[in-house]
Amino acid sequence: MTWRDKTVFVTGATGFIGGRVCERLIQAGCKNVSAFVHTPHRAARIGRLPIQLRLGSLTNRSSVREALGNANLVVHCGLGVGRGIVEGTENLLEASAAAGVERFVHMSTAAVYGLTPKPGSETEDAPLPHTGELYCDNKGRAERSVLSFGRRGLPVAILRPSIVYGPYSAWSTRLIPDLRERRVSFIEGGKGACNTTYVDNLIDAVFLCFEKQEALGQAFFITDGERLTWGDFIQAHVKMLGEEITLPNLSLQEIRDYRRRQPGMFKGSLRATGQALRSRELRQLLLRIPVTKRALDAVWHWSASLDERSRDRIRARVGIRPAIPAATGNHRPIPDDDTVATQSTTVFFSIEKAKKLLGYSPRIRFTEGIALVEEWLRFANYL
Repeated sequence: MTWRDKTVFVTGATGFIGGRVCERLIQAGCKNVSAFVHTPHRAARIGRLPIQLRLGSLTNRSSVREALGNANLVVHCGLGVGRGIVEGTENLLEASAAAGVERFVHMSTAAVYGLTPKPGSETEDAPLPHTGELYCDNKGRAERSVLSFGRRGLPVAILRPSIVYGPYSAWSTRLIPDLRERRVSFIEGGKGACNTTYVDNLIDAVFLCFEKQEALGQAFFITDGERLTWGDFIQAHVKMLGEEITLPNLSLQEIRDYRRRQPGMFKGSLRATGQALRSRELRQLLLRIPVTKRALDAVWHWSASLDERSRDRIRARVGIRPAIPAATGNHRPIPDDDTVATQSTTVFFSIEKAKKLLGYSPRIRFTEGIALVEEWLRFANYL
């Protein structure tokens, strides 16, 4: 009996990576696939597949145990919000250990080393740092929980992809409209390291973790193994538009200087509060108050963990719209803090460990992967 004959349980199945895991499992000939679904209306992509949809929440222990059933293999792509990342992972680990799961593959992220990984974090030997970034640190805590259960006997493996792209990926679906609306600038000439992982290369690594005993108790960086820059990635999308687009360039110093010139938290809040109180468009002006915007952003992200009806009701009241990027005096768009951090790293992650222990070899090179993305973007009317 091979892993294809066993029952596979996938969390985060309505997401980009989890959805592709489900598709690839069926393509591989798996007959028993269960997908853990938090929000049914988001399951259209996987709903066409011959799989079982199990409703529930990772933060609800009883629903996790019931949905898991007697599954043999688990692929944990589910996320959560804030500490829910850790809580959901631990609930699934406890249920998996109790059910005698034969392999638990945890989808982590290279961001456990921060949005701007420091030199020295190129290999899995580097200790996990405290980054001060909520998402990164909680993903690191979740990894520690996985390894703890591994030491107690649960067969676990951890994958750390970085910039996972492919059809349905937000890296492309957000970048194309931003390019079209001239909301993109290069940071330091686009020289930052872009550790791309084509989604099917990542799923190949998941399947290898099912098969290889060497995977147990280990964490692996998974990338395409190419030294691409953010300039390469962005320009590949510019070419898809078929337009002459010259992107402006910003240095990190220029971005810091711009941020330094902006009103501070207290002064900016006081100034904008007066404007808001005199306006009929109170909701939109509230977003100009740094304190209020931060609070509303927190509510928006927190609401993601609620049931669909509650989430939609709260978000309708908050009413946050996508922010328009700030611009310098010569109209160069200023990237948000996360974009600056992500595109500033010089670290290229090594996949030598995955090659050696898993036999991992990226099948799809960037030129092929980005061509598949363009084909899908045209099909989906983004181009």
